[in-house]
Amino acid sequence: MPSIEIACLDLQSAVPPPPMSFAVLFERGLRSHRSPTPRFQPDFDQVDGCLYHLGDPALIGREGEFYVAYELLSSASRAADPSDFLEFEPEHVASARALLNWLVAASPCGQILFTSDWQFGPDWTKRFDPITLNEFWRLHDSRALLLNAAYPVAAAV
Repeated sequence: MPSIEIACLDLQSAVPPPPMSFAVLFERGLRSHRSPTPRFQPDFDQVDGCLYHLGDPALIGREGEFYVAYELLSSASRAADPSDFLEFEPEHVASARALLNWLVAASPCGQILFTSDWQFGPDWTKRFDPITLNEFWRLHDSRALLLNAAYPVAAAV
């Protein structure tokens, strides 16, 4: 199952986000919930902040559950063969945009680390140089935002 974890860099207290169309679990510290081997834990270990886990809408209010983001992905993203791009389901795009904007604004350094991990996605692990929020959404809208990738994102680079 796919997961989406977003590190809000340098944030010292896990602050509840505004209500979203999907579940968001948040905590101080950057410990991935992926197992058995968290793909991006080495990246999280190099920075400080709070981690926000995105989950299917059915998980809203269920904090003890394993957070998966399968229903957040568009049907095209889920059905792609190979599954290599991340595209949000249209009904969740506005919430995802609002959350990323909110997290970048909440970060004392103005930066987040957006990660996705899907065991049935591509074999690679990709890490990218910092991009702007506008570039992130341009990649998303053109189906060029990759799965199993880490994107440092800021309001401005």
